[in-house]
Amino acid sequence: MLDLPVGIQRHCVQYLDIKALKSLRTTNKAILPLSTEKLFHTISLFPGEESSTKFTHVLENTNLNPLVRKIIFDTSSPADKKLHCEEEKEVDEDFQKTMCTVGKFMNLCEVELRFSRECAHINGYRYNKDVQETVNFRTNILENLFKALNNPENPTLKVDSLTINNLQDHTTIYDNENFIAVRSRLKKLALNIATESDDTSAERSIKMIALHEMFNNDLLEQWLKPLQDQLTHLTIYCDTYWGAVPYCDLRQVHFPHLKSLSMGNFTIVHNWQIDWILLHGPTLEELLLDDCPITIALNLEDKQCRPNFPELISATKDTDPESPMEYVKDVSLRWHDIIPRFQTDLLHLKRFALGSGNWDRGLQFQERYEIVSELRLGRYNIFDCGIGPSQWADFEYDDDRVYECYTLSWEREEIKFPDCDEQDLKALGELVEVVNFRARG
Repeated sequence: MLDLPVGIQRHCVQYLDIKALKSLRTTNKAILPLSTEKLFHTISLFPGEESSTKFTHVLENTNLNPLVRKIIFDTSSPADKKLHCEEEKEVDEDFQKTMCTVGKFMNLCEVELRFSRECAHINGYRYNKDVQETVNFRTNILENLFKALNNPENPTLKVDSLTINNLQDHTTIYDNENFIAVRSRLKKLALNIATESDDTSAERSIKMIALHEMFNNDLLEQWLKPLQDQLTHLTIYCDTYWGAVPYCDLRQVHFPHLKSLSMGNFTIVHNWQIDWILLHGPTLEELLLDDCPITIALNLEDKQCRPNFPELISATKDTDPESPMEYVKDVSLRWHDIIPRFQTDLLHLKRFALGSGNWDRGLQFQERYEIVSELRLGRYNIFDCGIGPSQWADFEYDDDRVYECYTLSWEREEIKFPDCDEQDLKALGELVEVVNFRARG
């Protein structure tokens, strides 16, 4: 390895884990600079005095400080993550004070903030849910972070990449002047949105007010619209399916410089959603769709139907306006119709994945760039307002997968899942082959 050019050595070092890097630094002096460079490229800060001390040591070390390119602020220590506790967290003073020094890193260009998954809005759907990281806790952390990044004495002008893992759907930071200033410098944005779940009745989680406010309004108005002329990389994940219910009209935004788009749990029911992706064809080089199914049929309540299929409501002659209504809508989209459009319209695409990440372990967002293409059962699902999204059939006969649902009028509906594995596999294989050829070229 030592006979190779420095550029190739650096590339090899990128694939080593932390343990190997530490070992390499102490056993081989010739490779010490490169292994040190990789080891201190990313550093983390956790609550507690010990983590703050280590963080400050790197900050004040004139040799290590310039090596730091990315900082991860994690509101839970590794020990906390092994414990189950619902007592409200207090903001750690050491964590807050140390965070305020972030502007002193000379070459910092990327910041990531990690909250815990469980969240709750004080005005929840039916009850007040106890969580460790409350809205007030998260707001304090966010305010402190953006204040630190916009410190007039040490502004982080090189930071153009922001990642927030488990950003709560109910967030109150958007009028903060420091947030606005930091946002104005971003070119790369990655959001994993955390939503409140109704533990007493999981199917009611889809009706949480904050969930719909985030995707109907806040995501678009506070994040995407202000960044339209800036973003080159965009990631939007959520812990629940989004796109149709809750509805998110991405047609309101366009990113003329977008090179990379990653989406998790994005449901597809409209042709315009595909058109929106294709609109970025002149620049898009990477498209990753992580557990993004086509919803082949929807059983929708009135509020869910209005933004998606208003024509169904206008065509309904309801004699009693006060009575609840439900609407069943079939969707004819299939992956073997969509994937060829990616091939012909995304001419600069050099990486594509349609599959499912590490959702079981909760690592799908952090490991999103490791996703690979595969023909999954869950690439099609249904949405029933009574139970939410589902990819499972109620029964099978004659090799057909059938989902059974009932409307409020107790009219029975049988929905047959698509039988198009061969067509989908052929289309996916052809696209992957073309994309890989471009990447090699």
